[in-house]
Amino acid sequence: MAAKGDALDGGIVATVPALIAAHPWDATPLGPQENWPAPLRDATALLLAAPVPMILFWGPDFTAIYNDAYAMAIGDRHPDALGGAAAEKWRHVWDRVGPILHQVRATGSAVMVRDALFPSWRNGVLSEVLLDISYSAVPAGEGALPGILCIVYETTDRKQAIDAANAERERLAEMFEQAPSFMALVRVPGHIYEFANRAYQDLVGHRAVMGQAMASVLPEVVGQGFIAILDRVADTKQAYSGRSIAVTLRRTAGAEEQRRVDVIFQPIVDPQGDVTGIFIEGSDVTGRVRAEEQLTLSENTLRLATETAEIGTWDHDLLRGTLAWSDRTKAMFGISPDVPCTMDDFYAGLHPDDRDATTAAFMAALDPAVRATYDVEYRTIGKEDGVVRWVAAKGRGLFDEEGRCVRAIGTVLDISRRQAVQQELRESEARFRTLADSAPALIWMCDDNGSLIFANRWHEETFGLPVAELMDAGWQRILHPDDQSGFVDDFEQAFFCRAPFTRDVRVIDRHGVTRWLHSEARPRQVDGQFVGYVGCDVDITEVHLASEMLEKGIAERTKELAATNRQLSTQIEERERVEATLRQMQRLEAIGQLTSGVAHDFNNLLTVILGNVDLVARAAAQADMDDKTRQRIGYMRTAAERGATLTSQLLAFSRRQRLEARPIDLNGTVSGMRDLLQSSMGGSVQLDTRLRRDLWPALVDPTQIELIILNLAINARDAMEVGGSLTVSTDNITLGEPVTPEEPPPGDYVVIAVTDTGSGMAPDVRDRAFEPFFTTKAIGRGSGLGLPQVYGFAKQSGGGVAIETEVGKGTSVRVYLPRAKERRRQPRVTDPAATNEQPGEIVGRRILVVDDDPAVREITATMLRTMGAEVLEAGSGGAALELLDDDLEGVDLLVVDFAMPGMNGADLAATANKRWPALPVLFVTGYADLAAIASVSFDRIVQKPFRSGELQRKVSLILPPA
Repeated sequence: MAAKGDALDGGIVATVPALIAAHPWDATPLGPQENWPAPLRDATALLLAAPVPMILFWGPDFTAIYNDAYAMAIGDRHPDALGGAAAEKWRHVWDRVGPILHQVRATGSAVMVRDALFPSWRNGVLSEVLLDISYSAVPAGEGALPGILCIVYETTDRKQAIDAANAERERLAEMFEQAPSFMALVRVPGHIYEFANRAYQDLVGHRAVMGQAMASVLPEVVGQGFIAILDRVADTKQAYSGRSIAVTLRRTAGAEEQRRVDVIFQPIVDPQGDVTGIFIEGSDVTGRVRAEEQLTLSENTLRLATETAEIGTWDHDLLRGTLAWSDRTKAMFGISPDVPCTMDDFYAGLHPDDRDATTAAFMAALDPAVRATYDVEYRTIGKEDGVVRWVAAKGRGLFDEEGRCVRAIGTVLDISRRQAVQQELRESEARFRTLADSAPALIWMCDDNGSLIFANRWHEETFGLPVAELMDAGWQRILHPDDQSGFVDDFEQAFFCRAPFTRDVRVIDRHGVTRWLHSEARPRQVDGQFVGYVGCDVDITEVHLASEMLEKGIAERTKELAATNRQLSTQIEERERVEATLRQMQRLEAIGQLTSGVAHDFNNLLTVILGNVDLVARAAAQADMDDKTRQRIGYMRTAAERGATLTSQLLAFSRRQRLEARPIDLNGTVSGMRDLLQSSMGGSVQLDTRLRRDLWPALVDPTQIELIILNLAINARDAMEVGGSLTVSTDNITLGEPVTPEEPPPGDYVVIAVTDTGSGMAPDVRDRAFEPFFTTKAIGRGSGLGLPQVYGFAKQSGGGVAIETEVGKGTSVRVYLPRAKERRRQPRVTDPAATNEQPGEIVGRRILVVDDDPAVREITATMLRTMGAEVLEAGSGGAALELLDDDLEGVDLLVVDFAMPGMNGADLAATANKRWPALPVLFVTGYADLAAIASVSFDRIVQKPFRSGELQRKVSLILPPA
């Protein structure tokens, strides 16, 4: 229904959705509707579909969007308020509404305001209405709360009805006190007065009866048998009724007076069946008029009881054909109190959909052969107001000695509010089912007997079975036979204890494939009563497979490394401990951590070996040793240098090498390498290049990418034993979510692919292609570090790798490199002559060498001493600082190992620079935290293992003039 004044051009009344569609949102902070975020669109769709008044405040200005029901509620302020800022359009109540909106946005907690009084203009008339308002935050991801959703319930009529009911109760209570019949309540045993109305006080002469025993405060009634009657009522639980009973009472000034009364002694029975008191009610019927008044009072008393309980009464006299309804009963049928009613009004007031069932139940109660209890719920349509109400009716028929139904009596109760609550519950359940069916997980519920009562549509999608077949215990059919008994036992144990349930279980999907599910379930409570469980099952098959592969890889690597080098047993144990706690991580990352640690130790060993080889070679030359000895020294150097190459490849795989990335043209790189690639391939391999013309610049280390291309080309050549063709291609690509761990995250990438027509890879070989030392080549033909080095370089550069291969058809290795933001950048100058740096003099200069490894420290110091330097040594950062503090002559240069326990090289350099700003530092590293020395130039870093000549060149460049 459209609100008043809600019209588009042409005078046609429009609904709020039409107004929203036509509204100039470009002029509001929300912007065009097509650019609205998903949470805003979803919240708008929700409120427009809602039948209750709802309004959404969105954005920094709390821009207003509401539905038709709310438009009707705000009257004349619609449609001007639509799309307006809340502080302006609701300025008349902003001092109350504004703080609540800011509070909900700041805390994310819902706020409920009840019976708030607000002014409202409707049809040009100002009135005040009572409202219940719910304020709830609308999240938009990453903790943002841009929207506040308000649900408005007008409670003016309800409050007025409650006030009227309270006034009615007070009036009836006053009537009870002022009633002409006498009433009292005595407690059993002892007949102690707990209540006595004014008429009773008049009857007994206004004696102080409250809290007193009747026998003591009214001794004259003992001999008249009234105490005995009360005792009999208490013992038999049977009420006593007497008419025109004579009673002698002491009235005023000690005089006694006899009165005639109608009296009822009614036992009050508690839920356990014990009599706790006796209600005394009666009338002074000295005269016939008083008798009629007593009858009226009794009727009023009954009405008071039913009205207090908000119960209506009805009485159908079948012999006379009359129907008597209480005022409350008439109200439930929309009939005024003073209007007489007949059975025709009853049948006419029934809702058409409920008439047949209600009539059948009523006739069954009147049938002498059935004599059913009349207990139904039905809807009525108000005769005068047309309002639909829900009514719960109870009653029974009264039958004479001949079995005829002569009368039917009963009660009715307005249950419209209860039905509304139940309807809201049904709608809530419908929303839950919709959300559950939309979730990409298996969501289910069971009842308090453990029987499945709900399963979302993903069960049918996953298992190919109708949901109906999974109900009760049918869900056990989908469990893997080996897991079925254990899963059921665990769930029954948790169910018995009403405890949360968690377990991984195997199931069989619709294709017969075994999958792993992680099942989580929590007990449900309604008003503190256990009603079953709600659960969610998530597919973790890939996680389990990855975990199994990781465990297998760890076991194999551990066995190989233990057999190769017992010196690494401690590191392997630590690696196993770490991997045991991180089983969900990717296998290649775990292996990368291991290889980088191995490379670090090898670098230290090789630094000592190469340094000593240089010293031994120099000594051999001076001692004029024979050629055989010098040749053996050369073999030692060659072997150590090969080890250095291996550790460099290991560091590349583990992404521990230092890269100097800058924008480059890959097409130019490939074109410049064509002759080198052709000579490396030999005459039996045909080389082809396919380079994209509009190729994006790649952000990559130019030296390393040449090595990677050559590495891939040699691998491809080795896969083509009898010749073939090799294609190097470039392309631009935008990727989505990765499929394998080796692929990069979503984004723009420059691709360089090396494709061969060789033997290809089997699936098991493809899965292990990036593992260090894994190779299918014959012994001595490959180290198994080629593809791992490619993988490590690509990952460290911010990209990834993908392999497409088929046995017998060849392999294509695609390297994804990040797209550069700029086309060109000037190359970094590394030539000392180009930077106007002149080598410094080493002879006589004082150099402090800091390294926690004694062997590395000793060989470094020895090399520097052979260059003529005066060398000081320290085994830790703390020891170096103490030596510098105590040294009186001063140090010209710090040569610092980066990877040291406690204070590493970067920390030591930072501390030393604060105290001695002019003191230069040369870092010696083979396994360093690249982020810690990212700003350090290559000229100030010596990579392990290093040669004497490289160390001398770096030291001479850094040393300041003497």
